[in-house]
Amino acid sequence: KSKGDIKAETVDIIKRHGSGCLVFVPQVMGLEKAREIAIALREAGINAFVYERMRPKILEKFVGGEYAALVGVASNRSPLARGLDLPETIRYVVFAGVPRREIRVSVNECSPQKILTLLKALSPFFEEKFSREAAPVIAALTRIVPVTKDVIEKIREADEKNIELEGFAGHVQRIVKEARRLLVRIMEDIDLRKIAERLDVEVEIRGNEYILVIPDIDGYIQASGRSSRFYAMGISRGVSILIVDDEKAFYGLSKRIQLATDEEFEEYSLDKAWEEFRQVDGDREVIRKIRKGEFTIDAVDIIRSALIVVESPAKARTIAYFFGRPAKRTINDFTVYEVASGQMILNVVASGGHIFDLTTEGGFHGVLKENDFYIPVYSDIRRCNSCGEQFTDHDECPFCGSKDIRSKRSIVELIQKLAMEVNKVFIATDPDAEGEKIGYDIYVMVKPYCRNIERLEFHEVTRRALKRALSEPRDMRLPYVQAQIVRRIEDRWVGFELSRKLWERFNLMTLSAGRVQTPVLGWVIKRVEELKNKIPVAEVLLENGLSVRIVNPPDIEDLKRKFKEGELKARIEGISFREDKIYPQPPYTTDSMLKDAAQKLGFTVGYTMGLAQALFESGLITYHRTDATTVSTTGIDIARRYIEENHPGLFKPREYRSEGAHECIRPTKPINLKQLRFYLSSGVLRIPQKLGADHLKLYDMIFRRFIASQMSEARILVQEFTLKVNGAETRQSRIVRVLEQGFLSVNPIIKIDEEVQEGEYKVVRLRVRREPTVRPYREGDLIALMKEKGIGRPSTYSKIIDILLRRRYVIENNRALFSTRLGKAVYEYLTERFGTLVSEDLTRNLEKTIDSIENGQVYYQDVLRVIENEIRSIIK
Repeated sequence: KSKGDIKAETVDIIKRHGSGCLVFVPQVMGLEKAREIAIALREAGINAFVYERMRPKILEKFVGGEYAALVGVASNRSPLARGLDLPETIRYVVFAGVPRREIRVSVNECSPQKILTLLKALSPFFEEKFSREAAPVIAALTRIVPVTKDVIEKIREADEKNIELEGFAGHVQRIVKEARRLLVRIMEDIDLRKIAERLDVEVEIRGNEYILVIPDIDGYIQASGRSSRFYAMGISRGVSILIVDDEKAFYGLSKRIQLATDEEFEEYSLDKAWEEFRQVDGDREVIRKIRKGEFTIDAVDIIRSALIVVESPAKARTIAYFFGRPAKRTINDFTVYEVASGQMILNVVASGGHIFDLTTEGGFHGVLKENDFYIPVYSDIRRCNSCGEQFTDHDECPFCGSKDIRSKRSIVELIQKLAMEVNKVFIATDPDAEGEKIGYDIYVMVKPYCRNIERLEFHEVTRRALKRALSEPRDMRLPYVQAQIVRRIEDRWVGFELSRKLWERFNLMTLSAGRVQTPVLGWVIKRVEELKNKIPVAEVLLENGLSVRIVNPPDIEDLKRKFKEGELKARIEGISFREDKIYPQPPYTTDSMLKDAAQKLGFTVGYTMGLAQALFESGLITYHRTDATTVSTTGIDIARRYIEENHPGLFKPREYRSEGAHECIRPTKPINLKQLRFYLSSGVLRIPQKLGADHLKLYDMIFRRFIASQMSEARILVQEFTLKVNGAETRQSRIVRVLEQGFLSVNPIIKIDEEVQEGEYKVVRLRVRREPTVRPYREGDLIALMKEKGIGRPSTYSKIIDILLRRRYVIENNRALFSTRLGKAVYEYLTERFGTLVSEDLTRNLEKTIDSIENGQVYYQDVLRVIENEIRSIIK
């Protein structure tokens, strides 16, 4: 931190650490400040030069040691920050002030880029009315930028002459005028003091101009990168020393760097600096010897290359951009990313999910049995481009007959080819049993082409998690693979055999059956029957605004008569108050996330899983298929940073530890929805896919639940009273006041009612009707039941419900689920003929057995033997 004299502090640092230094001043200070720094250095006996443009001779003198330091501006357009590749000379950089840039936007501004930058910077502080109004304006500005100087000048001239332009220039002019009008209204309404307290940018009004000062992350990364360059042994180590002259600008810069790269600044200390420079100088010595030819190839640990294989293209792209802008190759319609990371060149490619599946030919539905040992036989997966169905074994689609087929054989051959080009293969599929099986298939097909294969496990797609995984690779977990093999074979055996029976019974080839879906179908059928049991319910509204439901009220006819005659009254008595505490809910697991998304957002389970998949692959949330509520130390730290900054005094860490290695569903960064929108729109956060409104709604729900789980409990005041109406009596309680907000300040999950007073009140509205004693199941209810009863897994919850809907066993009406005649007929047939095979108890026990296989407690071949005997004994 600067003590007020940056020039003297810069001189001291360079005197301490020596030559090979680049000095950068903030863009807001410009070349004049750079010249002052250079003069101060020369006066102190340090030969320095202000590098304003490309000067090869000056660089030669710098490399030769004639100049100890070059001084310039921290900007991605600065000649000192671009194009210098001198790894043997540049040891460190010093930032004489926090890199930041200034944007001036006048009330008559004609540059859409400047207006857009200011609107995006202010967006976290828009009131709701401005958020709605600004969204289409920001979208329109985004579509037209960048605009050439000629067009901007035409608009300026037209504004001065008060004329309307035509064509593209006229289109831009209209958008700019609308944006200016909006900006003026926002600046009149917005509280600049609030911005000064919270925002990581500075905004002020000077005359007819709005001044925006932004931390310059691009300038910092571009400039600091001059000290760390690529060479034969990897990336040379460099040091960046930043003298903080503006605390707010430093906060903004450090936060943006942490969000973009998962890296953080460390407090400068002499001991730490000497240790860093020892490693820096060691790298420079090696580089000089390599360039002089003093090292042979055998003596140098030449940089290694590696292949990372993931499932999805979005995940591949996210990982590739962790270490800078990657190179891209397109091979047979597949994208391969290449990027340098430390001591390795990483190639990143996506398998597109499962590559192989059980064949449908030979053995018992694709499983051979030799010497009492089960051997699953796999074939590459094929997909019909005409109807979209997936299958194996056939050269034409068995569903529609089309020969327009895409086979996974092409990605197999690509991965094998890439494996031959690298020193090591990393398998980075998802961290569950299904991901392990996909990874194992890749392992088997790659092993003949590259012997050095390791597994990477990470539960969030972030640079931090990937670096940790790369430093701690592991072997494949065969018990996980074997558990998934059993799950797939059991699904195939039971599904094929029962489906075949259904085809014969109902003469419909579209029907299917499964061990898990059948009990779930039974729950829906049973609930539909329960809906027929109805009881009378009276809804009364009192003149004081109180609305109450009375179940099974006595003498309904008398109740109706008194109301009709205007004589029906209610009495409130026995009022009491008590203080209570409300504790935050644990973070989301898959089932609780799906249930809340259905209830609060109206999303189907399949749709929610698709949104969560995109958020996970974009690096915004942790892995979304989990039964665990456990919060890692990383998660607790994310919550701490957010809560201490935004809700000081309310941080209360909880681990919510549960069994297994998985973690809860949580955000990977300490930013709320408004901040996420801001950092995405400003380009600080770059993700591989466009997020829609529903992605952001789900992120907000996950973020609030997680942050609240790490906050103190809330204190509330509860009012209790007795309500008497025409012989009916009911005790009511309601929350009437929040005494301490606690976690409710982030996740307001309660409703506050007004207090009621004792006395007699007229009933102003009466509704009496017969209602079911239960309500229909919704998708979220079935997910919760599957979790509670121990059937299904996070990876299969949504698939099971999707199958029931696609087979028309169940229909959805106003988000409620109802069984169909077909569904009931199928269920009755299966339970009557094959009840043991599809029973809830047997299904639950099988899930436990598969868990035991994962844990290495049960041998998978023994389980397959039991399943086969069971099936063959029942299905004849």
